[in-house]
Amino acid sequence: MIPRRGALGRALLATRRAARAAAAAALVVVALPAHAQLFSDDEARRAILDVRSRVEQLQREMVKRIEDLSTRVERLEQTTRGQFELQNQIQAMRQEIATLRGALEVQTNELAKTQRGQRDLATELDARIKRFEPVAVSLDGKQVNVDQNERRAYEAALATFRGGDFKGAQVAFQQFQTAYPQSPYGPNALYWTGNSQYAQKDNKGAIATLQAFVQRHPDHPRAADALLTVGNAQVDLGDRKAAAETFRIVTEKFDGSGAAQTARERLVTLSGPAPKR
Repeated sequence: MIPRRGALGRALLATRRAARAAAAAALVVVALPAHAQLFSDDEARRAILDVRSRVEQLQREMVKRIEDLSTRVERLEQTTRGQFELQNQIQAMRQEIATLRGALEVQTNELAKTQRGQRDLATELDARIKRFEPVAVSLDGKQVNVDQNERRAYEAALATFRGGDFKGAQVAFQQFQTAYPQSPYGPNALYWTGNSQYAQKDNKGAIATLQAFVQRHPDHPRAADALLTVGNAQVDLGDRKAAAETFRIVTEKFDGSGAAQTARERLVTLSGPAPKR
């Protein structure tokens, strides 16, 4: 039961007061016969009728007041019940809001974690892609784009040559040319293949390779050095005439270069008596 306070209590108090007034009026009616002996019959009748009228009027007013009060009490009870239900609804809504806030916090954390994962994945993918994207390199004074695996393969072969493993370098450069036939490194790979052969004293192989290099790339920055090596290989084979011709071509075609100066010195050497073998 919801406790009745405020207006509800006041309504009950008024009801009690009306009841007391009705009771007092009834006592007056009961007491009238004893006092009626002091008055004449007409006066007594008028007094009784007047009292009865007043009592009936008071009763009607009391009934109406009670009905009004009952209506107000009922409304107050309904209002109180409504307020109580409203409080319950508000409390339930607060609990639901707290639950939703907790769920939102969890979802926010999950979203942040997912976004971090996506950023990490994007960074990783970007790094992977970059490993395969062409890179710009300077090659013989020119800027060219090469595949990163292509560059690594060429640099590995060149490092093998510089490390003194000429046989391994020859194999590496030949494999490179097979794997990357259109590579900007192709001319250099052919050049170093010939030098690898010459370093192994494969003079015939070196001559064939380096002559092919000069024929395919006559304006290459290493063409003069390639012909100089061809001439040295011809000397080693004992073909002094072919060597002299090769050195002469170097001095004429590449005059002013370091290779041309070396070729002139070789020609002077060749003009003397042939060394005993």
